[in-house]
Formats: sequence, C-alpha cells, structure tokens
Amino acid sequence: MKKTLVLLLTILLLLDVPVMAQQAAPEIPAPSKHITDGKGYWQTPMDITDTKAVWEMLMSPVTVVKGNQKSQQVLYKEPDSKSEPVGDVTRDSQGLHVLETRDDGWSLVETYSSSFHDSKVKAWNQLVQGWIRTDMLETITPKGKYALLVDKLDQRLYIFEDGELYDVLAISTGLPNERQPYNETRSGEFLLVSPVGGFEVEGLNAAMGLRFNWGDILHEVPHSIRNGNKNYQKYEEVLGERASHGCIRVQRKRTPKGTNMTWVWNTLRKRMDTKLVIWEDLPGRQLAYVDPGTPLFYNPKGGQNYHSAAECYGVKKEFQPMAQFAYSELGTGDYSSLTACPYCVPPRTVAEIDAINLAHKLP
Repeated sequence: MKKTLVLLLTILLLLDVPVMAQQAAPEIPAPSKHITDGKGYWQTPMDITDTKAVWEMLMSPVTVVKGNQKSQQVLYKEPDSKSEPVGDVTRDSQGLHVLETRDDGWSLVETYSSSFHDSKVKAWNQLVQGWIRTDMLETITPKGKYALLVDKLDQRLYIFEDGELYDVLAISTGLPNERQPYNETRSGEFLLVSPVGGFEVEGLNAAMGLRFNWGDILHEVPHSIRNGNKNYQKYEEVLGERASHGCIRVQRKRTPKGTNMTWVWNTLRKRMDTKLVIWEDLPGRQLAYVDPGTPLFYNPKGGQNYHSAAECYGVKKEFQPMAQFAYSELGTGDYSSLTACPYCVPPRTVAEIDAINLAHKLP
C-alpha cells in the first residue's frame, strides 16, 4: 500500500499536478486570547471593576515603531521584508505586544492591524501576528497621573487619575459597514501624540482633537453649522452607540464633576504620551448587570430623565437636589418613562444591557 502511494505521488509530481496538503498552515499565526494574567494591555482581563489591574496596565511601558506619527509600517508573514505583509502599524503611537526577539534582528509582534482605507494591507482591525525589524522598535513609558480607557462594548470612556477611576463619559466609536469596513475604530493600546485641535471633515466640525492613531482622533462630539449656529443634536443622540468614521467622539455636556471633552482637552493637551487603551468588543464579552440597589435620582416635578447623582448640570438648580429611587424601580410606576440623562451618564437599563449581551453572545 505504501509503495502504491509513493508511486502515485511521484506521477503527480512529474505531471506537475498540485498536491493537496493534509492540513494547510494558517497564513497568520493564531493570536492570543487576551485573557491571561500579568501586566500590560495584552495580559490584563477586560474588567473595569478591577481598577488596580487596569491602572497597572495603563502605566506599563509601550513598545512602538519609531518614526513619524502620520505614517505606517507593515508587519510581515515571515522574518523577511520580501514576504507577504499581514498588518499595518501606525508609527510612534500604536503599542505592540512583543512575542519573540531573535538574534538575526527580527521580532515577532502582535497587535490589531491599523488598516485605513488607503493602507497597504486590508486587515481592518484584525488581531494579527507578524515580523518586524527589532531596530525599528522602541519602548516608551507613558505619562503618569492620568490615563484613558475606551470600551467599545459599552461605548464609554473611563478616565483614570492616580490609580483611581475618576469619571466616565459617553462616546461613539466607529461604525463599519460593508462598503466602509475601515470605519471600525482600531483596538489596542496607544499613546496620545499630538493636540490636533479643531478640524472639519465631510461637512462635520470637531473640536479639541487629540491624535492617537494617525487618522483616528479623540475629539468632542461633532456639530454641523447652519445659519451660523452649531447643531449637535444629531450626533449627541447617538452617543453611547457606534456612529463615527473611526474617531472617538466624546460628550460635551458636563458630568456632575464638570468632566467633558473640554476637561479632557484642558487636562491632557500638554501631556502627550498619556496612554489610551481601547478594548475590543470581542464575541463572548458581556456587560455586567447593575446592582438593583444602586441609587438613581429624578426630578418629580416634570423631570423626564433619570440621573446618577442628586445634582446634575442637566437640571435647573431650583429642582436640586433631586429625589432618590432604586435602580430596581426603573421602568416601573413613576419611573416607567424616564430616559437616561445625557449629562451624568447613568447606568443602562436592564433591557439595554440584555440587547448588548445578546448581540455579543457566543453561538
């Protein structure tokens, strides 16, 4: 039997007929599952309640590709610059997970590919592994005191100060579609690298931009201008949902602490190399449900919103402090028609959490 198989293979080779391998090797090595223990973005579980672990991750050094912050470097399938490119990396700001460093001058790294619409590799936000020359890499210690974390699962920006969660803001990350898959906000760890300020794109005006990944910028929720007036309504209505072309839109309305994009801009525009981490909404991730006893607040004299604090910039001072009720009562009785306040970012309803979790539930 063995002699017969050898004879058949010999004939196929002589006839130049392609022979199918029993199991083809994957083009890109299988990436890590991003759930192991340790320090750094790649080893930290995506659990915002573990503030100690999150802060250690936010303060850990970042390995980046040296070069201009508005340029990219490809990763290669093999330790050879003539081999197939498998991913794009933005220089100066995008963090890499170094898996192996070889004596021949090459390193194997892992990251989410920062492929934009005109990038060399069309790997939109794919978690890839690839090779790069070791001398292209450098390690940067992020600026201390502050750090930012974006979670694409719940569309929130978490602001950390000196190891503690300082405040939470509503955001919108990228909304990809079949025609524009590159609208997806690239996940991973990044450094803020330049204060862009205000800019205009596709008829939208955005203020206080902070660059973190070439064309991806953290900025205030955009507005259109009509008859000299700024109109934010269309874009503020979708904060808390995917809506952008890849940038991160941040609320302009102040939380009870006075936090908004203006606060972020004033606090961080002179603190470049502050770390910004973006958590991917991986299939299987689930939002935690809110403690039923969590206190919420509302204005019983005609208020239409529920709030996370007794005092809020979204309510006139004459109606403050507001009346308290429990999260478990939300959607019942006097609280049946209340909607979330766009200022103080109160917790989502059970129905909203259910919908997000169902969309990300594993088959």
